[in-house]
Amino acid sequence: MIDDESRILRALKALLRDYTTFQTTNPLEAVTLAKQHDVDVVICDQRMPEKAGIDVLRDIKDAHPRAMRVLLTGYSDLKAVLGSVNDSEVYRFLSKPWNNTELKNLIEEAGQISRDAPVIEKDALPAVEHDRARSQVGVLVIEDDVTVQQRLREILQPYYKVNFANTAERALQLMEQHETGVVISETEAGRSDLTALLKALKIHHPHIATVVITERANAATAIELINEGQVYRMLIKPVRMGTCRLSVDSAIGRYWQLKQNPTAARRFMAAPPSVESQNSPLRLPAAILNRIRSLPGRLLGAAARAQAH
Repeated sequence: MIDDESRILRALKALLRDYTTFQTTNPLEAVTLAKQHDVDVVICDQRMPEKAGIDVLRDIKDAHPRAMRVLLTGYSDLKAVLGSVNDSEVYRFLSKPWNNTELKNLIEEAGQISRDAPVIEKDALPAVEHDRARSQVGVLVIEDDVTVQQRLREILQPYYKVNFANTAERALQLMEQHETGVVISETEAGRSDLTALLKALKIHHPHIATVVITERANAATAIELINEGQVYRMLIKPVRMGTCRLSVDSAIGRYWQLKQNPTAARRFMAAPPSVESQNSPLRLPAAILNRIRSLPGRLLGAAARAQAH
């Protein structure tokens, strides 16, 4: 546990007294502490004077990737939230003050996953295998802006198997027809809110890597997509070629590794929908949810289906 306020650490230690805990007010000690004690879960505050929480968790991800990472913060800073997606791959984002029951349940869940689910190592895919993945893995772009679609065609089509959809219905049709390992999506298409679709996909198919591209990002939406959608990357428009290519390439590698080792997908499970999401007028109809649930065979391909059974 890392927080520059001793009172926060005392509160966390008391709450988690049934666990073996280690704590520090100095974020510069965090990586050494995590590795030395082979910890299962790291809880880190975001706003600290010596080093930001997302930077601490990024360093821990690189040095001790088995540990599940939770970012704790008392404010909604979009830059920090985006960093927790793109750099630190945070498992959950919690706001202060936290709910004690929810936090204890989260630590229990994350600890179990840390111990049981294998780690997907960064850049562990050999170049030849990555080339094979690029040639086989489908990339689905959900975007209704013609200009943005054309931009993404120029960036992606020379290198990947890309399909384009301008509605959620068309996106589902394509996923029913093609193995899709990466979904690139806006949060909205026309009058449709796509966040419910992205969250449902992740709940039922955590092996899919989702890249959100938006020009209307806000911290609340980003936090929701981290926790309930386990978004792999979040990019702000206008889309930059280099950043987009790197994100998609990394996403394809992640999907390919999970396809070979489906049990590791537990590390990227989405949280259950919040009460607000469950009661939202934008929640998905039962017919759409059933279609999403029926996708695994088409998404995973024969090899992974055989492994899963």
